[in-house]
Amino acid sequence: MIIDFHTHVFPDTLAPKAAASLSAVAGLSMFSDLTVAGQLAVMAEDGIDHAVVLNTVTNTRQVEKVNGFALETAQNVPSFTVFGSVHPLGEDPVGTVKRLYDKGIRGLKLHPDYLGVPFDHPAYRPILKAASELQIPVVIHTGFDPVSPDFYHAPPGMIRKVAKEFPELILVCAHMGGMCLWDEVLEELCGRKVYFDTAMCCERAGMTSAMGKALVAAHGAERILFGSDLPWARPREILDFLDTWELTPEEKDAILWKNAKTLLGL
Repeated sequence: MIIDFHTHVFPDTLAPKAAASLSAVAGLSMFSDLTVAGQLAVMAEDGIDHAVVLNTVTNTRQVEKVNGFALETAQNVPSFTVFGSVHPLGEDPVGTVKRLYDKGIRGLKLHPDYLGVPFDHPAYRPILKAASELQIPVVIHTGFDPVSPDFYHAPPGMIRKVAKEFPELILVCAHMGGMCLWDEVLEELCGRKVYFDTAMCCERAGMTSAMGKALVAAHGAERILFGSDLPWARPREILDFLDTWELTPEEKDAILWKNAKTLLGL
């Protein structure tokens, strides 16, 4: 079994526009067309049994539409676990979290770089408190992002300080704790009570096999989740790169599905 903890899809009507816009910002090719059907096809080809779909609010006007799509997708695609999203400066974000929970959504995605709000901003605190009380995972983009190349809105040191305030929070730090900041991850986050995912962690992103091994050794496979970041990377690309980390069978099972199964209650 393989669970991909980090993927993205859009409504069919918005997918072409979103693909063009996001590709222009990222400067990367896509490995799916951002539609549900497109992702399911890639999953089948690459041997992925289940995927977490991370919906991301980027402005206060999007909250209702983004979460409406999340709810619809969750109801219609059994092989997806769908996360919602909120804007820390939007109207009643805590109420939104609780309403999503009541409707069956069991996770949140926050992208501080696209939100333009650093992760240590006080506005996140009520959201993280609510997620902690509900015991739902919060996936946060960490480290470098091309939308904000000169300012990191959630670097490892900042995450460490925020996570310390919420010891019961299930915080998943995407991109192995800090995209392109893995030396800082080793110093600031490894061994802390947070999860990492492997999204876009490959040679194309500047990660080496030696760094992957070092992060697993320092943090522990029991707190690492396989994620691809589809459409930006194919699951098979990340899976092949993980094979160079020389994981034990137990470590590999934990990363590929066991940890995610536990967090998602599958």
